[in-house]
Amino acid sequence: GLLHGDLGISYRTKRPVWDEIMTYFPATLELSIFSMAIAVLFGALFGMLSAYRRGSTLDTAVRLLAISIYAVPIFWLGLMLQLAVLMSNTPIPISSRISPLREPARITGLYVLDSILTCDVGALVDSLSHLALPSLTLGLVLSGAILRLTRSNMLETLTADYVLAARARGIREFRVVFMYAFRNAIIPVVTMAGMLFALLMAGAVLTENTFNWPGIGTYLVTCIANRDYPAIQGTVTFIAVLVAIVNLITDIVNAVLDPRIRY
Repeated sequence: GLLHGDLGISYRTKRPVWDEIMTYFPATLELSIFSMAIAVLFGALFGMLSAYRRGSTLDTAVRLLAISIYAVPIFWLGLMLQLAVLMSNTPIPISSRISPLREPARITGLYVLDSILTCDVGALVDSLSHLALPSLTLGLVLSGAILRLTRSNMLETLTADYVLAARARGIREFRVVFMYAFRNAIIPVVTMAGMLFALLMAGAVLTENTFNWPGIGTYLVTCIANRDYPAIQGTVTFIAVLVAIVNLITDIVNAVLDPRIRY
C-alpha cells in the first residue's frame, strides 16, 4: 500500500505513520521556509556587496563573517542566542512553537499561515516570535555557504565581457550589477539553496532539539530511540520523496532563470 500513502502503523502510538508525519511535518516546513529566507537574503545580499567592494574593509569583514558563522556549531549558536535573549530581558520565546493558549485553528498546520487565514493577530504575533530564534540560528549558519558562493560567482560575472559592454554603453551601474551580473551569478546559488532546503525539510535535528521544536527531525530521533521500525521506514521514505520533489523544483527554477538550460 506504499503507493497509496500507507506507510504502516506505528509500534509506539498505534496510529498510522502518515498521520504521525503530517502532525510533525508542518513545523519543520515552517521553520525551513523562514530559515531559507533569512539565509538567502543575508547570504546573497552580503555576497554581492562583498564582490562589488572587492579588496575593501567591507569585503574582508564579510569574508571573515562568512567563515565564522559557517564554522560555528549550530547548537552552540542557538544556545548563545537564547542566553543573549535571557540576559537582555527581551520578550522573545526561546523554546517551543507557540504558546499553549494561542494556537490557531488548524487548517494547514503552518501556524503563521493559519493565523493569517483565520485573521488571528494574536496567534500570528506569537507564532512569529517563537520562530525568530530558531529560524535566525539556522538561517545564519546556512548563509555562510550561500554568501561565499554568491561572492565567487559575482567576481566572475563582474569581469565578464557582457558586463563590460553594458558599462561601455552607459547603462546605470545599479542596473548593470543587479540585472546583468547578479542575475547570472545567482543561478548556482539557487541550486545550492534547493539542496539546503531539501536537507532542512528532512529535519533540522540539532535546531529542533535546541529550541524544543516539534518537527519531523525530533520525531525521527524519538522513533529511533524507541525502535519504532515502521515509523522510521515511513519517515525515511517520505523524506526521500520530498528531496526528489525539491530537486525537481530547483531544476525548473534554474531553467526559468537561465534560458540556455534545456531538459
